[in-house]
Amino acid sequence: MGNIQEQEIGTIKSRRMQEHKQQKRRRKILVAVIIVVIAAAVYLGGSLFFMNRFLPNTVVNGYSCSGKTVEQTRALFDQRASDYVLTLSERDGVQEEISGAEIGLSVNVGTGLDDVLEEQNGFFWVFSFLRDEESDITIDVSYDETALEGALSALSCMDESLMVDSENARLSDYTEGSSYTLVDEVYGTRIQEDVFTEKIDEAILSLSEELDLEAAGCYTDPVYTAESEAAQNMLETANRYVGTTITYTFGDNTEVLDGSVISQWIQVAEDLTVTLDEEQEAAFVSDLAGTYDTKWKSRTLVSHSGTTVTVPAGGNYGWRVNQDETLAALQGYLEAGEDYTGEVVYYQTAAQYGENDYGTTYIEVSISAQHFWYYVDGVVVLESDFVSGDVSKGHDTPKGAYRIAYKARNQTLEGQGYSSPVDYWMPFVDGVGFHDASWRTQFGGSIYLNNGSHGCLNLPYSAAQQLYEMIEAGTAVLIY
Repeated sequence: MGNIQEQEIGTIKSRRMQEHKQQKRRRKILVAVIIVVIAAAVYLGGSLFFMNRFLPNTVVNGYSCSGKTVEQTRALFDQRASDYVLTLSERDGVQEEISGAEIGLSVNVGTGLDDVLEEQNGFFWVFSFLRDEESDITIDVSYDETALEGALSALSCMDESLMVDSENARLSDYTEGSSYTLVDEVYGTRIQEDVFTEKIDEAILSLSEELDLEAAGCYTDPVYTAESEAAQNMLETANRYVGTTITYTFGDNTEVLDGSVISQWIQVAEDLTVTLDEEQEAAFVSDLAGTYDTKWKSRTLVSHSGTTVTVPAGGNYGWRVNQDETLAALQGYLEAGEDYTGEVVYYQTAAQYGENDYGTTYIEVSISAQHFWYYVDGVVVLESDFVSGDVSKGHDTPKGAYRIAYKARNQTLEGQGYSSPVDYWMPFVDGVGFHDASWRTQFGGSIYLNNGSHGCLNLPYSAAQQLYEMIEAGTAVLIY
């Protein structure tokens, strides 16, 4: 009896446990069904929702359009145009603004938003959470050009009086005894108006919110910086010039040309090419000639009697600088950076430097005395009377300092109305010179006043012979 009851009780418990498990299983199924139904409802609801709205993570032209309709998104663009401000970052640290409102800015998105929405599938909205959808559409941005011109003209960066010009790297001031250095370029604030307006237009049409004027190239910047090849070449060339020393010797005198003068000749072109002012170079050589040329100048002479007489200007004797060749040589030294010590280039030279450039070997000729004295090393070695040019006929022998051009034997001197053979001919200027005059028997005195020569100095045969044998071409002839 007892065993039967225990078996019945066990059967009842087993039955109840099975029923409990079945109930639990039915509840799980029910929950699953409910979840599926809810999920399906949410999915279908979401799909319906996104049929006319942009999917999650949708970005159009930088705007988040998730869950928005086309009209709502269009409103975002309109609002951006209304709130638009372009900030200008300027070189001097100043920032200025141009607002969309002041230039009548408007935005028209056209059908671009509709096209983006049409390409999306609302049933895929769930998957949009896993990726970003970025699109760019063409939008029509416009503004009032007249209003923009007014806004730009009101900017301080466009105020001509406030603009600072940029400067290229340049040479420092020259300090005597030293070299040039480079002064760094200066970045100014002068606006390139055409570039500036172009960049402003680009920024507004793309609805950019900031424009860095320097980065956009809106300024007129230096063309050459201190690091540029042109600036380095400028420095090297200028220092080559001023580092050159030219020393011209004129007997005991010297003329030194160095950086203190050459620096004043430096010329720098817009492309930083360095040249020397040729006019100033030529003026320097001309000044040398003016100082040391003695040709055509008057001179003093201690005469045979010990008195000092003046030899008039105008003769052809003396120093004369060849300015063209001296200038060319000077320019060559400077271009090469080559120091030079020595003489200038001469057309002709004299016996010595100084006022009495004729030295101690020369011929003293006194027209009033009708006599000459030939000095060698300061000592008279020959003297003689002569007959000079006929004063009454205007054939006066020219006065001044001359040089024996050459000497020649057995010449025939010809001119208007005469032809005279001579044995000894020693000209010193324009067909005028010393020669023998066999047709004369008397010399000196006042013969020259009415019966003189055509300008030559007629000598007794013996004197002409001796002078010819002693004299050399180039010897000074001082006539007073």
